Amino acid sequence: MANGVNVLDNLHQRIRAAAEISPLHQDIADYLAAHMRDASLMSAQELAQCIGVSQASISRFCTALGYAGYGDFVRTLQNIVREEWHAPERTVYLRPSLPPDADPLLAQEIDNLEHLPDILDDPGTRRMADAIVRARRIVLAGARISATLIPYAAYCLGKVRDQVEVATPGRPTWDAAGISLEAQDLVVAWVFPRYPKILIDWLGDLRQQGIPIAAFTDRWISPACDLADPSIVVPVASASLFDGYAGPMFLINCITRKVAEQTAGIHERLEKLEAQDLRRQAYWTRHPMKGEG
Repeated sequence: MANGVNVLDNLHQRIRAAAEISPLHQDIADYLAAHMRDASLMSAQELAQCIGVSQASISRFCTALGYAGYGDFVRTLQNIVREEWHAPERTVYLRPSLPPDADPLLAQEIDNLEHLPDILDDPGTRRMADAIVRARRIVLAGARISATLIPYAAYCLGKVRDQVEVATPGRPTWDAAGISLEAQDLVVAWVFPRYPKILIDWLGDLRQQGIPIAAFTDRWISPACDLADPSIVVPVASASLFDGYAGPMFLINCITRKVAEQTAGIHERLEKLEAQDLRRQAYWTRHPMKGEG
């Protein structure tokens, strides 16, 4: 799969090639080169008005780039620049190919989930599970909204193995990582837009110390791909005020299952956990245990 730099370079090369077709294409290419982020939030009509060309010219330009149309082009553009979007801009998220009554977040999540079989078959997913099985200690790391995925991952992985910890800014595990982590340990990071700088810097420091890092991220242009190995690319839905994480939630569940399949004595472990929950009456039941009440 192409790395993130090649994705951006490829788009720039396409734009430069299309610019040579006509003066109108040159005008469109010049605007995109200077206003890529702004264009990612525009409809074809709005972009045409900004440049002073017809909407048909925009469509022909996108076709010259090799895209099926403006909607296809702008989705690629959004995937490259969306970490630059500000929160207020998300309230006017572009809906290039949806009917007026469709929910863009739901449509994106469905599309993302349809890509998961390919992600599960990717060698990186198996390598992630293998690394989690082998590591002495697992530290699940993240910052800001994507860190809210970590308690779910910690709960799942904690059922199938010991020494699963959480590191988010301000926690003792985060603050002491530079002196407590060793080469036998593994940091598993959640690195999603808008890519918190505090997380990227923290991971960079650990990488310099030789601490193994694996990561979930949203695309090959992500900074995680230069810091982690393996990096599993799983798309998130950006068509709302806040990103949606149905894909990553599904993926961590599947990886936990792969870890369990490779863990010796997993059946006995789960039986003991179940017996412990029964003793502690962890779950509500219509039939109380004898002697209760």
